[in-house]
This record gives sequence, structure tokens and C-alpha cells, in this order.
Amino acid sequence: MTTTFRGIACGADGQTFILTEEHEKNMNDDTTLRRIEQKLDELLKIAKLQPTATKDYAQKTVDDGDLDGKYGNPEVRMIPSKWHGQDFKGWKYADCPPEFLDELAGMLDAIARKQAGDPAKAKYADWSAKDAARARGWAARHRKNGTGPVLVPPPAVDWDGPASGDTMSDDIPF
Repeated sequence: MTTTFRGIACGADGQTFILTEEHEKNMNDDTTLRRIEQKLDELLKIAKLQPTATKDYAQKTVDDGDLDGKYGNPEVRMIPSKWHGQDFKGWKYADCPPEFLDELAGMLDAIARKQAGDPAKAKYADWSAKDAARARGWAARHRKNGTGPVLVPPPAVDWDGPASGDTMSDDIPF
């Protein structure tokens, strides 16, 4: 019995072997092709279950019902880097001026867009986008109603003298 050498092939275990006519006949068998097809189907199913970074980002919108709801007035947690005014960290959205809320919405949209592109953080993108929409909603509400926040004035200086417990002397000329 003579065997014709057809080439070198690689097995499922990664080992190379010499491909002969007998191997070639077995590879063309329908059962082998079905097995390969089943394995490819399994791989495709696994690939579809993996999160992808191709999630499209779209700006969200909110209505007055959402703004008046349980989560409609969140607290400011970050100050946008482009904002050079008063620090509103810790304030509620309803208490902030519309200009600040516009900057905050832009920053939160950028964060949401970045999160949507990262499979590990894609689940947070909807929350960031919703907060950006709430900031835009509060800014629009302030502009529409003409209501703005009551800004906290700087602390008043007591010109009447030192408070009790201070150790200032009266001989200071100013």
C-alpha cells in the first residue's frame, strides 16, 4: 500500500502531522464538516454574548414629570473643567444657574459617550446621559420660568468688633 503525501496539517491539539490521501478523504466526510459547522455556530453564539464597543450614543431628553420625580433633581458631583464661576459641588440641579447646567450637561454627555464606547463601562452610559438630560431640563426650566438659583453671598464681615472669645486688642488702629 502506497500513501501519497499531500502536505502538512495541524490537528485540533495544535500538533502538526503529515496529510495523506486517507486524511483528505476523512476531512471531506459530511460528519466532519457538520462538526466544524457546529463548532463555528458555538463560537458565533459566544461572540454575540460578549459586550461590544459599538454602542451608539444618543442624547436623552426628560420631561417635567421626570424632573419632578424621585431622581429628577440630582446633586452636582463634579465641576466641568470649562466652568470658571462659583463652585456648585454638592448643590442640587434646581439650585444651579442655567449657564452652569449647560456646561455640566456637556461634560456629562462627553462622559456618557466615552462610557458607551467602553464595553466595561457601557452600563453606566445611560445614567450619565440621563443626568445630562436632567441638567439640560433644569436649565431650560430656569430660562422658561425666569427663575434662577439664589446664589450664596460671601460671608458678611462683622464690623462691630470681635466676637466673644477673640483675642483682638483695642489698640489696633484698623
